[in-house]
Amino acid sequence: MSRLRWYGLFTGLLLLASSSPSLAELGYQTWGLRGGVGVDPDQGVIGIHWHLGNFTQRTRLQPNVEVGFGDNATIASLAIPVHYRFGSNPNYTPYAGGGVLLGYINYDKDKGDNSSDWFIEPLAVVGIEWPLSGGGDLCVELDLSFGDAHDAKLMLGWMRRLR
Repeated sequence: MSRLRWYGLFTGLLLLASSSPSLAELGYQTWGLRGGVGVDPDQGVIGIHWHLGNFTQRTRLQPNVEVGFGDNATIASLAIPVHYRFGSNPNYTPYAGGGVLLGYINYDKDKGDNSSDWFIEPLAVVGIEWPLSGGGDLCVELDLSFGDAHDAKLMLGWMRRLR
C-alpha cells in the first residue's frame, strides 16, 4: 500500500505543479474513439476518450474508458492521464504524461482461475497528434502501466475537432 501512496502523491504533485488558476480552462471540450492492442495480457482494446480542458496552455486533462478482450481475460479501465503537449507545430504535436489507471480484471473460466480483481496503478503516456484535413484529430499513443493491467498498449485515436 505504501507504493500506491507514493504513486498517488506523485500524481497529485504533478497536477498541482502543472495547474495555474489564471489559465485553468477545465470542462468538457470534445470526445473521440480509440482502439488498439495491449501486451501482457495480449488483447484487443477499444474505448472512448475525452478532452476535458487544460490546466495550462500545454497541459491537458484527457481521461479515457477502455475494455480489453482476449488472452483469457477481460479488462475494463478508467485512465485519468494529464498530457504535456510539446511545441506548437500546426502539422503535429507530440505529448507525454502520466496519471492513474483504475480498473477491473476478470479471468475467464477456461483458464481455470475464474477470479476477478480491482486495481489502481500508475500510468505513463507518450504520443503524437495531428489534424486531419476532413476535420478532427488523429493520434498514436503508447501507454505503459505498472501493475495488473496491460504492460503496454499501442492505441490509435480519433478526436472530434474543437469548436
